[in-house]
Amino acid sequence: LSILSLFGFGMLLAIIKKRQKMSNKDALLEQAAISAAGLQQSHILGIFALLILVITMFALLKLKKITWALLLILNIFLFSYLMKLTVDGSVKETVIGPDGKIVEKEDSDDEDDDDDEDPTTPANALNAAGNYENPELPQVL
Repeated sequence: LSILSLFGFGMLLAIIKKRQKMSNKDALLEQAAISAAGLQQSHILGIFALLILVITMFALLKLKKITWALLLILNIFLFSYLMKLTVDGSVKETVIGPDGKIVEKEDSDDEDDDDDEDPTTPANALNAAGNYENPELPQVL
């Protein structure tokens, strides 16, 4: 029981650390998802504290099977949430352009990004007018 409890506590600390490092956008998205479910963050913390109290009471009453089951379920939920935070934090946001190439978003403010392009050149004038040229694809054997 102590090993599962320490493992769960370690995962909880890792979750707290990852949540502190989350970007504001990710934090707002997660807060919106919680609110959409009709909960607040204080409700989740209360549910977690109540679950720990129930597990402790079952352990003190020496009900081994239900204590093990609740600890395993709690650790599975903590592990899955930790993996969600890890995967979401490591994935870059990429966009696939109309030509099928991956275009990575630049982290910049909404400043003039088109400083290098001159709209009076013929190629840019055609694209600016709404004409689109299909990209040349390699031959597939």
